[in-house]
Formats: sequence, C-alpha cells, structure tokens
Amino acid sequence: MHKGVVLVVDDEAPIRDILSFYLKRAGFQVLLAENGRVALEEMAKLQPDLILSDLRMPEMAGDDLCQAVKGDPRTRDIYFMLVSAMDGLASKIGGLNLGADDMIPKPFHAQEVMAKVESAFRIIAMQKEIKRQNLELTRFQDRMTAELALAARLQAGLLPGLPGQAPGLRYTHRYLPAEGIGGDIYTILPLPDQSSAFMIADVSGHGVTAALISAMVKTFFESQMRFGKGPLAWAQAMNRDLARSTLPEQFATAFLARLDPARDIMRYVAAGHPAPLLIRQGAGGGRCPMESLGGKGYMLGIDEALPFAEQACRFELGDRLVHFTDGLVEVEREDRLYLGEEGLQEICMDLPADGEQAADYIIERATAFNHPAPFTDDVTLVVLDRVQ
Repeated sequence: MHKGVVLVVDDEAPIRDILSFYLKRAGFQVLLAENGRVALEEMAKLQPDLILSDLRMPEMAGDDLCQAVKGDPRTRDIYFMLVSAMDGLASKIGGLNLGADDMIPKPFHAQEVMAKVESAFRIIAMQKEIKRQNLELTRFQDRMTAELALAARLQAGLLPGLPGQAPGLRYTHRYLPAEGIGGDIYTILPLPDQSSAFMIADVSGHGVTAALISAMVKTFFESQMRFGKGPLAWAQAMNRDLARSTLPEQFATAFLARLDPARDIMRYVAAGHPAPLLIRQGAGGGRCPMESLGGKGYMLGIDEALPFAEQACRFELGDRLVHFTDGLVEVEREDRLYLGEEGLQEICMDLPADGEQAADYIIERATAFNHPAPFTDDVTLVVLDRVQ
C-alpha cells in the first residue's frame, strides 16, 4: 500500500523523471504533469495529497496553479510545495504569500526534496487525524444537541400547563433554564378534599444531571400524594428518598405547601428554599401589603435524619404568592451588586393584576436590573393567585 499520492508538475521531463523515481522508491504513488493546466486535469481524475510544482512553466505557471488549488474549497487542503529557481527570502515569502505550504529552491538535491516530502506527509497525517477527530466531535455535538433538545422538551412537559387552574387558584410560571435544560421544577396538584399540593424545587448543579434529579424530586413529591398527610410528612419522605438515591454532593432546595381554599389556610415547609412573597390582595394588582414567608430550613437530600418544621399562614381570596428560585435574584452585576430578595420585593410592590403580565413584568425588571449580566443559573418564577 502506498504512503500517499504526490503530483509532480514540471515542464522539464528529466526533473519529472528523477523526482518520480525517488518518490516511487520511497513508496508514494506519483502523478505527472508538464504544466498547471495538465495538473488540474490529473487532479480531476485523482486528488493528490501533495503537489510538488515548478514555479515557471508554460500555459499555466506554478503560482497560478497554487492560487487555483488553494482558492478551491475542494482542494485547498492539499499540501503545496513550490520549486523555484529564484532563491532568497523575498522569493520564499512571495511563494508562501500565494498560499504555498513550503518552498524548495532550484537547483535542489533529490534527498532534500524527499526529506521535505516525508516531513510534509507527517503534517498531512496529523491534519487528517485532526479532521477525523473534529468530524467525530461534530457528530457527537450534533447528537448531544439533539438529545438535549429532546430532554428539554420532555422536561418542559413535566411543568404544569401555562396558565393553569386548581381549586380556588390561578397560576402561571416562567421557566428559564441556564443550559437549555436545568434543575428547577415546580408542580401543583389537586387533592381529594379540594385543597391543592404545591411544590417548587431547585436541584444543585445544572444540565442533564440536575434535570434528572429534578424529575426524581417531582416523582417523589407526587408519590406522597397517595398518602394524603401534609407538607411536613412530604418533606421528611422526600428527604429520605433523595438522600438514598443521589450522591452526597447532590441536594435540592424546595418549598412544599398545602393550599386549603375552604379554610383560607396554607401550610408549608421551607426546605432551604428562598421564601416566597405573600402579597395581600395582590391578585387585584396595584400596591398592596407584602410579606416574605420565613422558616428557611434544611435542604433535601443531605441527610436522612434532618428535621423539618411545618408552618401555616392565612391565604385568603384575592391574595397572591410569588414563588421563585434563587437564579432570579442572585445574578452578580459588573459592579458586584445583586438584585437579592429585597430588590425583588421592590419589583413586586406594584404588579399588574393579570398573572401573565405580572410574571412578564418581574422577569423584565430583573433582567433590566442585571443588564448586561445574563442569568447564569436556572430561573423559575411562579405567580399564584387565590381566586373564587
């Protein structure tokens, strides 16, 4: 098997013959042409790996051939060596400026030419390997992009409809994953007694692993609905399941709540999650009293034995809850300022009555505050209104 294909282009037959002899003896396949025009005809039959061309030839000179080869996307990667009787730095620079990969001065020694050819083929081999690896990488990236797009669609399918209704509730959300797919999740489920179970969670990390764990968190939460009970029991069971199913460095913050419209009560557990904002009569829009629900406790999944505390608050007709993950408020600006939960409270001081418009307003104001810094973490925002 030959080492590669070399096209020798020279108008002097003896030079073609001597170069052909040495090249064939070294194991190369050799094509011959007396000028650039004939060389292009030969290349149409078999594309060489390397062209060894004289500079001065009738009909089509070596510099014109070099420009034709390097100017064509189909042939521009062919290694091109110009042979020139014009010695000196200026001649070499001129040849390289034409696009030639190397220059050989005339008169030359056949051994010198062969050494350069062998060196060139080592470079050619490395270039081919790089191209092969780049092609494999491109194919891998394409597969990953397609799989991530599919995973993002599947993850979006885990979120409730937009907008949505539950007994005595109207809600909407904005979900902005940092990498197309992320570790935030939320769900709201109707319960047999006409109350609703609500969860918003933020899994450590980003990307596919975080998305997988967020799906597990949602599954663990929904599985607890079979047993009834309340947020404290949910948190304890979810913490146990998550601690047993993930690595030690993986955890989730969560806010778990049972919303009871019949009694105007919300019972909840804050498991290391930012406290939601409760806006009294906020569903009607305008400036209304606001409070941040406290009780930030331990995160889920760190240790099976961690204690959690359940709290309760009034959640009456016309009230509004703004739930969020920390990606919304923890963007570091160029001046190192953060929006923070206090900044979010200022944004929420005067929201539109319509939940969709309110959600858009919060995202727009937070984005404007952070500009030009983008959101770097997953962002989930849920606006939940207490209605008839």
